[in-house]
Amino acid sequence: MQAGFYGRPWSMEQRKLLFQWLKRWGLNCYMYAPKDELKHRLLWREPYTEHEAACMQSLIEAAQEQGVEFVFAISAGQDMVFSSAGDRLLLQQKLRQVAAMGCHSFALLFDDIDPCMCQADRDVFPSLAQAQASVANEVYRELDQPSIFLFCPTEYCSSLCSPSPSQSCYLLTLGQELLPGISVIWTGPKVVSQELSATLLEEVEGVLQRRPIIWDNLYANDYDCRRVFLGPYTGRAPGLMPRLRGLLLNPNCELQANFIPIHTLGSWFRSELGSCAHSDHAGKETAAALGDSQGPQEGSYSPQEALELALHDWVAEINRQALEPAVSMQVPEGLPPCSFLPGGRTPGQPSISLKGGTRLQPSTAGGQEVMPDAQPHDSVPSVADQDGPEPCSVAPGEGRKKVTSEPEKGSESRTPTGGRQSPTGDGDQLTTGSRESCEPSSALPSTAGSAQSTGTSVATETLHSPGPPMCCSNGANTSQNLPLPTSDARTGGGSSPQPPSSTQTEVSRADMPPKPPGPGACTSPGPPAPLTDEVGASPGPTAPLTPEETGSSPMALLTLEEAGSGPTVLLTPKEARTSPTAPLTPEEARFSPMASLTLGEVQMLVELFYLPYHHGPLAQHLLEHFRWLRANSLSVGVPATAPDDCEGMQWRGRAQSFQLLCAQTCRLHSHFVSSASRALLYDLHPYLWDIRNMLLAASAFVLWLDGHLLCDPDPKGTWGSCFGWCQSITAPILLGGDAEPWARRGGLFGELQALLPVGNSCDLFCHPPPLFPSSQLYLLHPLLPPDKGELYRMCQESLNCDPKVAEILAAYPDLLGDRLLGSFLSLSPEYTFVLEDEGGPCGYAAGALCAEGFLQQRDSSWLPAMRHKYPRDLGAGAPALGQDALEEALLFFHTEPPAVPLPVLRRFPSLVQLGTAPRVLDVGASRSLAICLLSALRANGSRGVFCQVSAADQQQLSFYSKLGFVALPVAWGISPGARLLGRLL
Repeated sequence: MQAGFYGRPWSMEQRKLLFQWLKRWGLNCYMYAPKDELKHRLLWREPYTEHEAACMQSLIEAAQEQGVEFVFAISAGQDMVFSSAGDRLLLQQKLRQVAAMGCHSFALLFDDIDPCMCQADRDVFPSLAQAQASVANEVYRELDQPSIFLFCPTEYCSSLCSPSPSQSCYLLTLGQELLPGISVIWTGPKVVSQELSATLLEEVEGVLQRRPIIWDNLYANDYDCRRVFLGPYTGRAPGLMPRLRGLLLNPNCELQANFIPIHTLGSWFRSELGSCAHSDHAGKETAAALGDSQGPQEGSYSPQEALELALHDWVAEINRQALEPAVSMQVPEGLPPCSFLPGGRTPGQPSISLKGGTRLQPSTAGGQEVMPDAQPHDSVPSVADQDGPEPCSVAPGEGRKKVTSEPEKGSESRTPTGGRQSPTGDGDQLTTGSRESCEPSSALPSTAGSAQSTGTSVATETLHSPGPPMCCSNGANTSQNLPLPTSDARTGGGSSPQPPSSTQTEVSRADMPPKPPGPGACTSPGPPAPLTDEVGASPGPTAPLTPEETGSSPMALLTLEEAGSGPTVLLTPKEARTSPTAPLTPEEARFSPMASLTLGEVQMLVELFYLPYHHGPLAQHLLEHFRWLRANSLSVGVPATAPDDCEGMQWRGRAQSFQLLCAQTCRLHSHFVSSASRALLYDLHPYLWDIRNMLLAASAFVLWLDGHLLCDPDPKGTWGSCFGWCQSITAPILLGGDAEPWARRGGLFGELQALLPVGNSCDLFCHPPPLFPSSQLYLLHPLLPPDKGELYRMCQESLNCDPKVAEILAAYPDLLGDRLLGSFLSLSPEYTFVLEDEGGPCGYAAGALCAEGFLQQRDSSWLPAMRHKYPRDLGAGAPALGQDALEEALLFFHTEPPAVPLPVLRRFPSLVQLGTAPRVLDVGASRSLAICLLSALRANGSRGVFCQVSAADQQQLSFYSKLGFVALPVAWGISPGARLLGRLL
């Protein structure tokens, strides 16, 4: 295995944990190649200081104690003068210094560099390949021709070769010039290769005149800060081993995200070894049969079986870590501070197996890890037993590679057994881009419910889904599962309030029906579905679902009898907590043995973050439901286009299923925060938090569509053109099958966001995850009849006031609510959304589609009613706490409001207002509230929104600015310190 990613390097404790994982699963090589460690790449000429050398030696010894071959890699190609004797000497001295620490294996990496040589080099060498080969050969001899010496070329995959690998002058020259003992790294057809085939490897072997070492970037995620990959190792054809010298796996930047990747890699490796052994005993004819057979062979690798094994082990590991005391995830004292460098793209970090010896896993142009000979390991020593000095200072993005050597026959069974202990420190292994590198470090801290659980028991239950739906005669379906690739290869405002839609008025808040126990428990996950090339792709406006799809979907829809009688069922946060499938509160978790994450929850986590080219079943069902609901939304619009209620019933049934999946994911986030260890929470929470926020907005938006979407046949500015516009701005990500995975920005998060009317226009305005994750469970939904009183109480409770003011407010309990929300609830209730937590409503987002008509009606009818309701002299009195808010409300009611400038109304036709209770510390929930309102306005044709914010409220100004609002150079409002902010949609 290798660690050659860009981003924050791992800590010493994380690396030690990695070595334990490698040993347990029969992997034997680790390549140290952190791209952003200064002295690995940028300052490669500088030798390690005495303290840094001691740290490096400690790391080398820790690897050797676990039987892991440590490969030290250096990236000198960015500024090395190949013809300079001084540079060559400095490179050799650096490697000799590391050799003196006990390192016996080395790698020279020339990936991700400028292919143009300087003038001095052009005068000496006829080509870049000859210059690099000259340096590599000299260093190889100087180190006494070590048994493991790796070379990463500048053209390290087929897509970088011109015109092809077999016709690349660069590769042909390397094949001729490099000494035979030097192994060459290769990532496959692309930087991140979806599949690896024996045919391609044959071509590369012929050009390089040696079997390549695969640097596998399948799990590298440093190119996208919103994606992490937790799925099983897959897409590698059986029988690759004879064509390879080894394979190095480049991991996720977050160590804790690599448990399943490494676990399943070990399963694949043992399967390959078993196939080779079988071939040796049965002869060439049997070997050929195994390679060409379409059906699974005995001992062949199954990604789903490997994933099932890994899931059980990961659940045990997660819950074991939760019991351990937290360990600092910072670089140890005494080491130089890490310097963070801009991220870039590098080759993947694969695991390699060297025929007859060690197996290597290449990194993304960084380091790699070597794995020890495969053998049974019943237990792994605790990290506490391996404390040692930290390695030298590193900048984010260090890389390492793992190499696995071929174990003796029969030394390891295909199914890993035995207990495993993981370190309590951070993970610093297989990823290519830390979260911190792409988002600001400042965030609103959230403390509610952040206590961690100490429960130990592991439940082995899976999530249950509603039964399949039937429409009229046939069942509406969810989309069917797609097989894994083979191992080879929506006028106006100012109108009177509309009656609430059936979806809102009839919403009954009932508990989610628990799934009865059955044979599905503890079963292996369903097969993943490949990512679509077009994010906006969806069935036609009335595209039905086939019964076959319904029957094959594990996340089936509700029946019409269940959903057609009314709207989608909503769970309040309190009810969600009492649901049999809901996680416990943090307080309950502290004392409950059932607080541990269950197998079903961990499986959900994996299915949300699967692989770069494939979604897991849960993610795929979320996307399929949302696409279908969007494409068929006119059937529940205003007026509904469906000739009868059958289509509406089918739509609501599917909306119900989508709501349940969203609710399950939100509960997963809540339970994850309260139960996961600090290291796991640190690594994976930002990704799960992003998905939770997006599903909060998407779920509420789907509820809003029922009875609120305007079905205007005029295509200008309404639903149809809205999504045409959405697709136009996401055009860059609608690429063909040959695109690298970074073209599909954000993974599941990005695809869900692109399906909202505001689409990816929100992507440039990111809120960082909270510094203190909260397990608070939130619910976001359109305004319901009971919500008005609760929202008014929230407005009053947020005011800390003097007893005299409190007496006035007790006599006039609606005063503050009418000031903040009354006009919207009376004149534009269809554009109001409510955020709830376990304490009830805690936030709102209110809007008016046509601000001009809304303001005219407010001034002509609503304000006169308020003046009659609240006397002008109501707030007269001596200064007191809360007096200012009281006087401001009365001033608003009894003063003629200034007119909004016409240029603002023309450019920003809609008005919005947001507010949250002080207890809402999670900025993600507030952002979801805003995105949902903006989506509703945009769906019904708005092209811009504006709002008024106090110039002194820096928190609100910052929040709106991160939603894309900018200050408008106009004055409006009663308060002299008010600012007008606008945002185009």
